[in-house]
Amino acid sequence: MTARRASLIALILCHVAAQALAGEVVGEASSLRPSATQAEAGGTAHAVAWKDQIFRNAQLATSEKGALEVTFLDKSKLSIGPNSSMTVDNFVYAGSGSSGQAVLKYTKGAFRFISGAISEKNVSLETPTATIGIRGTIIRTLILPDGTTIVGLDEGSAVITSVQTGQSVQLTAGQKITIKPGGELGTITLGKVEGCD
Repeated sequence: MTARRASLIALILCHVAAQALAGEVVGEASSLRPSATQAEAGGTAHAVAWKDQIFRNAQLATSEKGALEVTFLDKSKLSIGPNSSMTVDNFVYAGSGSSGQAVLKYTKGAFRFISGAISEKNVSLETPTATIGIRGTIIRTLILPDGTTIVGLDEGSAVITSVQTGQSVQLTAGQKITIKPGGELGTITLGKVEGCD
């Protein structure tokens, strides 16, 4: 084997290995204003451009005046408001007729999730204080700097479970609830969560 051929084979193997290590695509940036970043697991953050691929286990973050909308493979949509961050912890979707699963971890900021083809019973939205099991189509979440989480539904229903206490409540369309940093669930009230459209 010539040195040139060996170098070519080594280059091809490196390329294949790099592709195998690259993150799994779960969707794309369908709207962006003016800036957001994506940091793949273990990597550094880089700017997201319109139609860029979004990867599983990547941390997404928006600037102080930024916003990002992600359209996932199942056609669900996540709007991320200004000064927000989250991670696509798990996303499995093999096309129409598959069961699929999605786990999105919100760290801070404002979010609006619109469900897609993955069965709603297989979608979980997680915050530092609550886990949200959706049974509806449009849900808004706001995580304040002190860790307080506010969850509200535009459509459908959801079960909100405190991470700290295990206590659960069910919300229906038009209702919202506040979860304190210690996990205490507030009173269910009528109204919309502001901050992410």
